[in-house]
Amino acid sequence: MKILSLLSGLALVTFGAIASAHAHLQKSRPADGSVITTSPSNLVLNFSETARVTALSIQKGDEPRQNLKPLPSTAAQEISVALPQLTPGTYSVSWRVVSDDGHMMSGTLHFTLAPDHATDRAADHATQH
Repeated sequence: MKILSLLSGLALVTFGAIASAHAHLQKSRPADGSVITTSPSNLVLNFSETARVTALSIQKGDEPRQNLKPLPSTAAQEISVALPQLTPGTYSVSWRVVSDDGHMMSGTLHFTLAPDHATDRAADHATQH
């Protein structure tokens, strides 16, 4: 009976260690679900552990996906990739990484680039005069 309990406990500890060994996205810049007013120059992904990006793309609405390149060649917990100049709209960023333990993880985050109304008003005012 003690051996069965010991083996059960060992199995739970092992499973817990394996389950937590995957690289999970902890935060991003722009943040998932955020509304921003300025086109960011970089996308920053922060993972729970070191990971290597194998695929990264951005898509505005129904427009075609655009692969983001160059991808970092080394693994890191914080990954930063240059973004093209973005125009107002809703964006989806799809990512895929490989963690140190060889597990592949993927996900999608969304953000909206809203028009900068102060800039729009200044442009409208300039065209009226």
